[in-house]
Amino acid sequence: MSFGIEYFIKPNDPVNHLIEVDLIIWQPQSVQQLQMPSWIPGSYMIRDFSKHITSMHAYEINEKHHLISPIQLQSIDSNTWEIRTRKKPVLIRIKVYAFDASVRAAFLDWERCFYNHSSLCLQVLNQTQQPCLVHLIEPPHLSGCEVASSLTPLTLKKRGFGTYQAESYDELIDHPVSIGTFQKVTWRSFGIPHQMIFVGAVQNLDTERLEKDLHAITQAHIAFFEPSSHKSPFAKYLFHVCVSANAYGGLEHRSSTALICKRRDLPYANQHVDEPSYTDFLGLCSHEYFHAWNVKNIQPIAFQPYRLNERNHTSLLWLFEGFTSYYDDLQLVRSQVISLETYLERLSDTINRYLATKGRLKQSVAQSSFDAWTKYYLMDENTPNAVVSYYVKGSLIALALDLRIREFTAQTKSLDDVMRTLWQVHGSLDEAKQGIAENGFQDIIRLAIGADFLTTWNAFEKRYIQGTEDLPFTELFENHRYILEAQDLSKSALAEKRFGARTVLSDHLLKVTQVLEGGSAGRGGVAAGDLLLCMNRERITASNFHELLSHHSEEDITLHIFRQDLLYSLIIPKDHRMHTKWKIVPRV
Repeated sequence: MSFGIEYFIKPNDPVNHLIEVDLIIWQPQSVQQLQMPSWIPGSYMIRDFSKHITSMHAYEINEKHHLISPIQLQSIDSNTWEIRTRKKPVLIRIKVYAFDASVRAAFLDWERCFYNHSSLCLQVLNQTQQPCLVHLIEPPHLSGCEVASSLTPLTLKKRGFGTYQAESYDELIDHPVSIGTFQKVTWRSFGIPHQMIFVGAVQNLDTERLEKDLHAITQAHIAFFEPSSHKSPFAKYLFHVCVSANAYGGLEHRSSTALICKRRDLPYANQHVDEPSYTDFLGLCSHEYFHAWNVKNIQPIAFQPYRLNERNHTSLLWLFEGFTSYYDDLQLVRSQVISLETYLERLSDTINRYLATKGRLKQSVAQSSFDAWTKYYLMDENTPNAVVSYYVKGSLIALALDLRIREFTAQTKSLDDVMRTLWQVHGSLDEAKQGIAENGFQDIIRLAIGADFLTTWNAFEKRYIQGTEDLPFTELFENHRYILEAQDLSKSALAEKRFGARTVLSDHLLKVTQVLEGGSAGRGGVAAGDLLLCMNRERITASNFHELLSHHSEEDITLHIFRQDLLYSLIIPKDHRMHTKWKIVPRV
């Protein structure tokens, strides 16, 4: 294989958090354009990674990489540059500011480095399908550290520094890189090597429990999609885990995932485990791993290929994110990592979270998917009142469809059959297949369940996916030996629900971040940004706010606030509305 494009990555300036990247194009066009991606697949928001480029220079070079003469760079737009060449090799040298501790970009300090190539490596337009080499240069301040990446190695030194290869730019940006001192967990699932590396875990992890649980989860996923062959779309798999104080999230890739979690989410050797937090972490692992099939392999046709300079709209994120959210916890209970009781508690929490937002009655999950770029990923103070989560409602759509299929087929088929058919038609263990069209899920339903089910499906889609109706949980559960049991809230929780405002602590005062439609706070004139001072003449603090709400829940409240540095007095009307929370329990 010949390589017409090479990248030299030098994370050598931790003081200023700068990574230097040399791009060599051995056969440039006479007019060659270069472009930095505007977004990273899996995170549907324009991020303009070019804003982190602090310097850029271009040179003609010889075959020994010696600089011959500078070349002028012309900006075409904020992400694109053009050079005019003599069709001789050129080098473009950039420096990138890398201090984003999320899973989406690049980070460098004295202790570690993490990056996605989409944040560092310019695309060579009209040559993005060419294979490329990546040379990772060991920086002096990280000597002794290791490299972890699912990128294909070519010639490596000890600890993973050296040369890697990718068949295209699309493949390159699907393999993040971690450099640091790791705690590791390794295992094989159906013979496929898996590894999880941790940076930032300051205590010794319970690697035995992690290995046991992760082995069970990954085996369950592989067997789910390929119950006979137990093959996977990757030859090996890597979990990058950054352990932090309070952050949480993940980003899927074709044979790896980048995760960030709280320190309390993990099990430590010879210590008590916060089981709900650890289950959250395992659910995150399960979610991102499921994506190796559902979105990295099975894709909406709108993502083929990814257009990294613009928004790629699809109305199917309820399928790719929502259905993945359904299976992430379901696979935990199927793999016996959590109990059925724990699963039902988590599912009940999802239903309550869904019912708590008015946005579910205004926006369909299909529209939420399409508008993810400008609404779900750009949340503001009105988001709960206007937007439905395609993760949350999408997972409940999967649950409802699963139960409906089981009922229709007298328990002979389920949503599992639909997902396996989706994999057989639009997924692949080797060559990529065409993505699913915006209206293509109906064909998968017909193939998996049969034409007789289409009338039921069409009505279901119209009401709950294209429409904004609430899912019929009560009916669905009753048909499957479970009920949704209404449970009374505590007096404090009920008062909080009735008030209907979310707050954070800001400069020792409670600041309103969101006002929920229908609550007494909104009816009394409270707005996002207000600072809460006192309630019926009593000072409000973070520790007594809920107690005060509960104490004064049966009367009008006089609330004093600061709004834009002016003092206001508001009358919050008493609210007698009843609120309940729901719990899934077996029908007696």
